[in-house]
Amino acid sequence: MYKTFIVEDEHLIRDSLRTQIMKLSQQYNISYAGEASDGEMALASIIELQPDIIISDIKMPFMDGISFAKEARKILPWCRIIFVSGFDDFEYAKGAIQVQADNYLLKPIKNEELTRTIIEAIKNLDLAKQNKLSKSESSLFSDVQKNNFLDELFKNELTVSEILDNANKLFQCQLAGKNYTVLLANNHYNDSLADYTQFNKYLDYLFLANPNVIFSSMSSHYIKFLVFTNNRISTLETSYQIANTLIHELDQNKADNIAVGIGPVVDRLSDIAFSFENAQNLLATYGDVRTEKIISFEDDMKEGELSPTHPFKMDLAKEIAEISTNDHEHLIRKLMQTQGSHDRTRMFRFFILTELRGLIQRRGDLDESYSTEISNLDDLLTIANHNEKYQAVLVSAINYLSKTKIQPSMSKYQSVINQAINFINANYTDPDISLNSVADTVSLSPAHFSTIFSQSLNQTFIEYLTAQRIKYAKILLTNSNKRLAEIALDIGYNDPNYFSFLFKKKQGLSPTEYRQKFSDQA
Repeated sequence: MYKTFIVEDEHLIRDSLRTQIMKLSQQYNISYAGEASDGEMALASIIELQPDIIISDIKMPFMDGISFAKEARKILPWCRIIFVSGFDDFEYAKGAIQVQADNYLLKPIKNEELTRTIIEAIKNLDLAKQNKLSKSESSLFSDVQKNNFLDELFKNELTVSEILDNANKLFQCQLAGKNYTVLLANNHYNDSLADYTQFNKYLDYLFLANPNVIFSSMSSHYIKFLVFTNNRISTLETSYQIANTLIHELDQNKADNIAVGIGPVVDRLSDIAFSFENAQNLLATYGDVRTEKIISFEDDMKEGELSPTHPFKMDLAKEIAEISTNDHEHLIRKLMQTQGSHDRTRMFRFFILTELRGLIQRRGDLDESYSTEISNLDDLLTIANHNEKYQAVLVSAINYLSKTKIQPSMSKYQSVINQAINFINANYTDPDISLNSVADTVSLSPAHFSTIFSQSLNQTFIEYLTAQRIKYAKILLTNSNKRLAEIALDIGYNDPNYFSFLFKKKQGLSPTEYRQKFSDQA
């Protein structure tokens, strides 16, 4: 099912396009994935939604359609793009050609014209995804060359000159002066040459247009990627985009069980072997001691919640992330235990209080639900000397910190997730809140934040944001007489029709039906 996403600043046209796409989904292999009112908001959404077809206006505020399409191509190189515009302008048409748009439709859009364009986009996607033409010998030879080059590079068997020469001659890549990382995915597509040929074509479809990667799936163990860009941040961002695409596109059912390991970012060609070795080691932990699908060296090496100066080596963040409400008392008893001498017990308690204080400060929403005494470092030693005070601080702090549950394997990001959730909960009624704005708040790239958020909470940012808005809408529907248009604005949607569509999709009832049913019960 090919997912379709709409980018249009005029809500009436968005409504019309959404309605048409929903009707077409009953006949053709497409589904409605979502929408945005401008290119900037759309970019944040497509990172998570990974649509196959994008219908976008060209002239929009904040980021126009051409600029949006250029950035979307970097994230989703396989995506089919259809432009719509109220202007029959040569410059717009030229821009559409430059970003390889499938079509350029003029408003008002006729149903039959959109239908023909969607059918053509589906055909192009099918051809790219399921191309059954045999692979030519020269193309197969190229795959062998890529695999051999990466193998030799990852084993540190090439000199710097050989690396640069081979990359330039074989792949027209300039590798000098870059930041590099190795990305490995477990390979389940090596049963036969026919399987490999078909699968490799699909990888080409997904990643061949990306100038910052060299990849091969010829190995019996791994799908291998060398990622290289001009700086560390973009190298990491590209790596997370590739990893998310691999999981999204290849892990179609539980039997596929795709996992990705991302090695450290290095800035010397001679250190690429080090990145490979670490990516290999990370991937080996999946399914045994790790459950997250994307395992990154940079995340593992990120300083977690456990202080490096903590002499007792107790990871409180992990302990708190793993406990249920019924287990609070067990953890408190554990932290209340004496550690031998009075001085050692006092030191143990002092470090526990220091860790709790750090966790609370990093959480970012200092409310009154925990003891204010813990905020004063000078008082911690005094608290550590008094059983009742120490126990009271443990109870309030642990209750406070355990409010948001995340996957235990992601416990090092407890404070990041808490900060993100606090920001979302405080700002979900803002129509401009997006993945990008939340990622910026927690100082992570959008793709990195999206990965951490979804792996920690088992839901995407968009799903969480929508759930908060719908929850508030239900309160307003049953406890106020506000019109639907007012409620839509109150919860962050400028378009009341889109609010109604989402509400019915999530609740099974329209907002009006929900109000009638539950207001009567009240």
